[in-house]
Amino acid sequence: MKVDDPYDLHRDLLDNTPWFRPGMDNRRGTERSLGFCNPFGYEDDNVRVLGGTRRPEDESYQWHCRNYAQARYVMTCANGHKGHMTLCYGHVQQISARMSGLCPRCACPPRARELEEKAHRIMADWYHAYPDERPRLAVALEDCRRELDEMRIRGIISTGAPLRLTEVS
Repeated sequence: MKVDDPYDLHRDLLDNTPWFRPGMDNRRGTERSLGFCNPFGYEDDNVRVLGGTRRPEDESYQWHCRNYAQARYVMTCANGHKGHMTLCYGHVQQISARMSGLCPRCACPPRARELEEKAHRIMADWYHAYPDERPRLAVALEDCRRELDEMRIRGIISTGAPLRLTEVS
């Protein structure tokens, strides 16, 4: 599934297991009914990267946690968007402390995703374009930027923060 290795790490999977937190390593536990901790969306059959706003095949790396999940949670943003997660207690602490400042649905509404994809296509075409085609591409890229800025100013693109993590199991 890895498409490229921009940081030259020579790995497909990156480990984010919170081993450094005292008492948060549960890899030797016996309770495994919830499966593995899944804070990044890769640990089950329904792969959802950044709340389903990104395509898994476009990600250069996959982050995962080797701990077993200890409970089910619902993450709710200030605008009412909800996402379901199974997490270990270490990731509950990490998400509550520093990973809960962005709602994917608030930050990446459908129109913003379309504009981002269009901008990426334009930038990819830039290197293969003849010099006389580049001014047209620059104008198209500037149009994308201007519309995204307007969406941010109008509040269509926002963080959705604060996010609240609530245990449901």
